[in-house]
Amino acid sequence: MEQRKAEIAAKKAKLAEIKRRNQERQQSLSNSRRSPDLTSPHPRSYNNRQSIEDLVTILVGERPSSTGPGGIRGSRPGSVVSVAESGISEAPSPTIHSLSGLTMTSGMATDGTLLTLQNISAAPLTVLYDEPPSPVREIVTYSKEVQTSEAWTEADGEDDEKVSCKTDEELRERIRLEIVEELKQLKVTDSEEQDEKTDGTANGGFFVRELSDEEKTAITASEEFVDFIERSSKVVERALDMEYDVLADYGLGMNGEDEEQAGRKLKEVAQFYDERWSKKRMISDINYSPKFPELLLASYTKNPSAPHDPDGLVQVWNMHLHDRPEYVFHAQSDVLTARFSPFHPNLIVGGAYSGQVLLWDTRAKSQPVLKTPLTGSGHTHPVYSVSVIGTQNANNILSCSTDGVVCGWTVDMLAQPQELLELTTPAPSKTDDLSPICMAFPHSDPTYFLVGTEEGTIYPCHRYDRAGAKAGVEPRIAYKGHAGPVMSVDFHPVRGPVDLGDLVLSSSLDWSVKLWKARPPAASTTTANGTPQAATPIMEFSREDVVYDAAWNPTKPGVFGLVDGAGQLEIWDITMDTEVPIAKATPSSRVGATHLTKSLNKIAWEEHDGKRVAVGGLDGMVTVFEVAMDPPRNEEWASVKRLVSRAEGAVPGK
Repeated sequence: MEQRKAEIAAKKAKLAEIKRRNQERQQSLSNSRRSPDLTSPHPRSYNNRQSIEDLVTILVGERPSSTGPGGIRGSRPGSVVSVAESGISEAPSPTIHSLSGLTMTSGMATDGTLLTLQNISAAPLTVLYDEPPSPVREIVTYSKEVQTSEAWTEADGEDDEKVSCKTDEELRERIRLEIVEELKQLKVTDSEEQDEKTDGTANGGFFVRELSDEEKTAITASEEFVDFIERSSKVVERALDMEYDVLADYGLGMNGEDEEQAGRKLKEVAQFYDERWSKKRMISDINYSPKFPELLLASYTKNPSAPHDPDGLVQVWNMHLHDRPEYVFHAQSDVLTARFSPFHPNLIVGGAYSGQVLLWDTRAKSQPVLKTPLTGSGHTHPVYSVSVIGTQNANNILSCSTDGVVCGWTVDMLAQPQELLELTTPAPSKTDDLSPICMAFPHSDPTYFLVGTEEGTIYPCHRYDRAGAKAGVEPRIAYKGHAGPVMSVDFHPVRGPVDLGDLVLSSSLDWSVKLWKARPPAASTTTANGTPQAATPIMEFSREDVVYDAAWNPTKPGVFGLVDGAGQLEIWDITMDTEVPIAKATPSSRVGATHLTKSLNKIAWEEHDGKRVAVGGLDGMVTVFEVAMDPPRNEEWASVKRLVSRAEGAVPGK
């Protein structure tokens, strides 16, 4: 904009300069007309004819033949002749006027009189230029200034003056019209820029256009739009889930209800159930995320009344998103077990009723990203237990099924197992068949594990050959004590000053939970007749119903929880009491639930602080309880160690 204004100002200055030059030229022309020497010359005749001829010869050169083809050949117009050659003192340069074939030569004599000679010739006038053309070619460039077809030279006649005046008037008028047009355009541009600035300020720099109905339908039906709404709505719901009493009065004492809540050890904080996916499905496993404490998963069996829905299901729930799951993953068969990978927070490993090991990724779609084939080497029976064992850089998936096979898989390839271990019952058993239901690894040794079987015996197993023992079931010892199928086996977490990693908790359908002291593989011995030594539990907790699952608390050394067929959640602390639980609770019943769906199948502790426990059962609902416990103290570990030593000494045969 400033450049345009500068160009207009330059044109105005140019116009003023042209006007000034025209005025000066007109004034000089009028002065020349009034001069007596130019307006009324008095030619004089010369008596001496020879002197005139000599003067003409000096001024215009030798007279050529009138019949020659070259015509008149003379000196260059405007050329300067020296005084020595002309013989005329201080004579000005001659001027040649060519008017309709009449050549007039005028000059000044020594006495100052004007000499006028006339020579009429019919030949054309030819002017020879002595100066050769310039070797440098003239470069003509376009300039955005006033372009004229006539040179600005002074004219000597009335016609030249009229043409010059007419040209000046036309040029002046044209420049005036250009300036007016540019000013109009400048105003229009300013108004458009102002409108654009206003629109940009109001609409963020974009022009608003109303979408048609077809465009709206296409956008709302696109997969990208649906995914965006799904993610955005979850973010909003999580942000709105902020439970805070803004009217709390901290100056008042506790009322009766608060005292009752403070005295309770268990408080129900959340329940997760989805009408679309959880209906008529049974929970088969629950697991908390080791990376994100607010996430937990639940695996489900099939819905008999929905044959077109996927048989297996895994739902990832968020503690801040109660109405719907964070993720939903599908499987072609019932999912019997599932857990988060401790080394890859985005991966979920599961075992199916079809014998497949499945791998889901929270960054992908609902279908498994990897799964084992139905044919070939692997499992042929349902997979009831999976574990991810190893380190961050070297880890494997271990799975066991009721066909007595334990397989080891790498995370990036499930086409065939990297390890295949067939478990058989050690002698003197009547049959070699061994059907493991559950599996547990100690935290200190990833090559050694325990399996709980359908016949009620817990067997130690080795993944590899070692000194004095081959890979497979350890033949020198077996943990016998349960009269029914063993539903769960859990090693004590090692997180304290005292090593309690050899304590094992097991639950069974014989209505009991038993505490074992697992022996290291090197310390196992056999009896005199070669039969395996039978280890007995050091402590037993009898219940009023079948116990489906039991698990240690990750932070308190003497605390564990269990769930039974009656729908009860019990919290035990062996440092306080070994006869009765310290807390007991039942999840709130869902509308429409019956007595037959009260049974609880699985229990899982939150691994970071151990203050939350999740349970689930036949009704497909996940319930989260908050456990009121004091932080663990160092003396609690020593107390558990002393209790175990006393109980071990009281066991017969020790």
